[in-house]
Amino acid sequence: MNINKEENHVQSVVRAAHILQLVANSDHPITINQLSEETNLNRTTVWRLLETLEFLHYVERDLPTKGYQLGYAPYRLFSKNNMYLSLIRKARPLLEKLRDEINETVLLSVPKHNGTLTIDQIDAPHSIRPINLVNRLLPSHCTSNGKLLLSRLSIEEFNLILDRELEPITRFTITDPTLLQEELNWVRDHGFSLSLREWDESENGMSVEITDNRNELIGFISLLGPYQRLSKDKMLTLAPKIKSTAKEIAEKLS
Repeated sequence: MNINKEENHVQSVVRAAHILQLVANSDHPITINQLSEETNLNRTTVWRLLETLEFLHYVERDLPTKGYQLGYAPYRLFSKNNMYLSLIRKARPLLEKLRDEINETVLLSVPKHNGTLTIDQIDAPHSIRPINLVNRLLPSHCTSNGKLLLSRLSIEEFNLILDRELEPITRFTITDPTLLQEELNWVRDHGFSLSLREWDESENGMSVEITDNRNELIGFISLLGPYQRLSKDKMLTLAPKIKSTAKEIAEKLS
């Protein structure tokens, strides 16, 4: 956003919105100096805008770093329109229990036309852990939940996917259509899927489906962690536990 082109807009609103976007997009609390540099505004102007946003609870200060992060107002603003709020609320206690039992990051996602959307993430207390993927749309051919989605496609639908060249996200991404079809056959046989450094070279993941009593797809539970810690062998042993959690969530939704 070029905040210098503001002839037809209220300047202070444009500047405040830009600052709010920068805070929201930052993976860690962002400082006044960083915001000043990003917006080309002087430090005093940024401070005054942050004071207003903080008063309205759109941002809040992180005391240890003295940086700024999102407050609760944005979440309250959009929560009434969050179509997945009921699913998140009912699934979260079971996902937190699963996280505590396996000590790895647990994600909840839903199918979309061109991938999967992460709607909740419960991190384990490790110093090395996945980035926040909430509200991120991820591709299908290289993620564990995406493979589950692909495994439900008919041959005709799968061929449409193959009309587009499969992008090699990492050197481990499966881009050969024949190999991908073999992978999807394995997924159908075992009832869960794996991603072995295919989306991020440092991470492995596994997913199971959440389905209703008609076998209609509701969403996915996924585990994600460093490949050294969350090995293929470990994920294979965890599959029954993840499936059991998915079944419990489905029962709560029925």
